[in-house]
Amino acid sequence: MRTVDELLAVQKSALRENGAIDYRQRRTLLRDLAQMLRQHGRAFSEAIARDFGRRHPRETEIYEIYPLQAEIAYVLSHLRNWTRPRAVHTRWPFLPARSQITPQPVGVVGIIGAWNYPLLLTLLPLISAIAAGNRAIIKGPRLAPQTMTLLAQYLRDVTSEDTIALVQGSPDVDHAFPGLPFDHLIFSGATRTGRVIARAAARNLVPVTLSMSGKSPAIIQCDYPLATAARSIMAGKLVNAGQTCIAPDYCLVAADQRDDFIALAKSAALSLYPHWADNPDYTSIPNVLLWERLEGLLQDAQRKGAILWQPSPAPALADGAQRPFPPTLLWDVQPGMKILEEETFGPILVVLTYDDIQEALDYVRDHPAPLALYYFDRDQRRALRHCKGIAAGGVTINDTIFHVAQPGIPFGGIGLSGIGQYRGIYGFQRLSHYQGVFRQNRLSACEWVRPPYGRWTRLLIAWLSRWG
Repeated sequence: MRTVDELLAVQKSALRENGAIDYRQRRTLLRDLAQMLRQHGRAFSEAIARDFGRRHPRETEIYEIYPLQAEIAYVLSHLRNWTRPRAVHTRWPFLPARSQITPQPVGVVGIIGAWNYPLLLTLLPLISAIAAGNRAIIKGPRLAPQTMTLLAQYLRDVTSEDTIALVQGSPDVDHAFPGLPFDHLIFSGATRTGRVIARAAARNLVPVTLSMSGKSPAIIQCDYPLATAARSIMAGKLVNAGQTCIAPDYCLVAADQRDDFIALAKSAALSLYPHWADNPDYTSIPNVLLWERLEGLLQDAQRKGAILWQPSPAPALADGAQRPFPPTLLWDVQPGMKILEEETFGPILVVLTYDDIQEALDYVRDHPAPLALYYFDRDQRRALRHCKGIAAGGVTINDTIFHVAQPGIPFGGIGLSGIGQYRGIYGFQRLSHYQGVFRQNRLSACEWVRPPYGRWTRLLIAWLSRWG
């Protein structure tokens, strides 16, 4: 088995000898990936369930396999147009010369997948890399070993390692991977880890796309139906047990509606996941450390005065593979509590209040830009106006998380929630170099601006400065 350094050398060598992946090869690779997902979707769902301890196959199909199939179909339907050279404006003094831009692959792309959606957040950037004609090396997440073993096996049936390769995560690989001289590096994960990745990549001047999370808010206008908002927010919060980078972390509700919202949010949680502890629809936490981290956030908040609700207490951790964490609401939360300072990444929703909507908007603006923003309002124009004034990776109005299901909307953050975007045309552009080409004509006025400089040169410059 080759090391990641050897795989990178193999792919760089293949790029030098064989050139970039051409248009037909890209289409073939994408179709083969789609076929892999169709044929082995059930096996992937079972592997992911084993990695998590418990996750319903339908959840994997809805939030991982189907979005990948839809992304491939969308890319295939637009790829011909994206890859064409495009004519651009040529200033009239240079006519009849012509100018164009031609998309070229950047080379070899490194992809660092994330454990919370191990298939989606590994293959979604891969689709963008292939569409742009790049080769790719994937570092699988260590918390999804079953899924990555299966993916490595099936990728070998799709293509050779000089085009796409996958290496399993380990402490040594995790440390070395971001410091390798890729032509682009894509990372999905925590902001803290993203800083480390960016520093390592900077040593080789490798451009990065970092998709991180932060704390995504949900804002409810006082005239919006609370029951509808509560169900949407709890659904977005509890899918995958809150282990979603765009899950709502906290909710801002009018102060005089807080108690009503809490009651409705409780009802929504019980309706979505009755008997949560042994409900097969409710995803487990992959390991003890992550589970104990969530428990620690709650203990810190309660110790400092926050009020907590859970349908029933979390069962003691046993030796079994399943580690469910209860749906949780938290209110009377104050600055200085860890739950307001750290990424939650679990089924815990913080409920905050505002006296007027401007206070809610200012609260979000005064904190680092989130990966997602959710806004509930009867007045769609007002909602768009308010959302326009807030920096966020993406926005869903009157629901949660579904903006990422749209292939025409890019995925990525801003500020501490990310650098750059991918998927659809945005992924193609991110992983392409747009080479500018100027095609001179035999009838050219450019000779007039070459030495020796004289009176005619001075007159020409004066004329161009005024009219050109």
